[in-house]
Amino acid sequence: MKPVSLLNQGKYSADWVKDFYDQTGIWWGPGSEIPDEDLGRARTIDRLCGPGPKRILELGCGAGHTAAATANQGHNVTALDISTRRIQQARENNPSPRKGSLAFIEGDFYTVELEGKFDVICYWDGFGIGSDEDQRHLMRRMADEWLAADGHVLLDVTSGSWAARHAGEEFHLDPLEGVSGSVQMLRRWHFDVLHSRWIDEWIPTKHPEDALAQSIRCYTPADFLLLLEGTGLELKSIEANGLPVQLSADEVSTGGPLAEVYSYLVALVLARQE
Repeated sequence: MKPVSLLNQGKYSADWVKDFYDQTGIWWGPGSEIPDEDLGRARTIDRLCGPGPKRILELGCGAGHTAAATANQGHNVTALDISTRRIQQARENNPSPRKGSLAFIEGDFYTVELEGKFDVICYWDGFGIGSDEDQRHLMRRMADEWLAADGHVLLDVTSGSWAARHAGEEFHLDPLEGVSGSVQMLRRWHFDVLHSRWIDEWIPTKHPEDALAQSIRCYTPADFLLLLEGTGLELKSIEANGLPVQLSADEVSTGGPLAEVYSYLVALVLARQE
């Protein structure tokens, strides 16, 4: 069956998600070494959540590089992804042993059953797939089912200002060396102003009819705070490129570290009971 195409479908639904990541797992391949970005994410966990072995849940783990880097730091990591192909690649390319432990699970965030509580829940470069209610549902699961009492949630949140500025940009990509399923691609970025969604389109040059796209809901920090209401979580901090962002209801801001970043990092904790 041909993968579901978001743009050809013409409306937002969850149908495209698994098909997109299964197919791009072929186009992108698993990669062989842990990139510096993933090593930096593992260090961010220790910096924001404290040192020492922790039980960590990573959502949307893809090919598993960040999860592997985190396990190398001595943490016990459960890594979850909906894509059958990406989980297969993660298992094949990130074998044990490691300083900590690492388990890859194929599953849907909204239905998967997980045992026990986690000291840290991470969702790197993926929060915003689905509707606002999907995001609230996911955060309620974090608060009610998964997060330990003194735990932290770390989320990358995509910036709408970045997406709007870069809408229309295109990149011609050569096949990746050593990746059998990789082909020449055109990558094109869009921004849906009405729904504040970044759309990332991947078009095989020789078969443009097979184009697929992913869509991410973008939030300003102010909008994210509104989204957070009633989820059982509250904001601890915001960072942009590792620099702290101070929120104030009455402070005028015309720039700062948020101005140019693709995404910002929020740290959340369980909401205090009044």
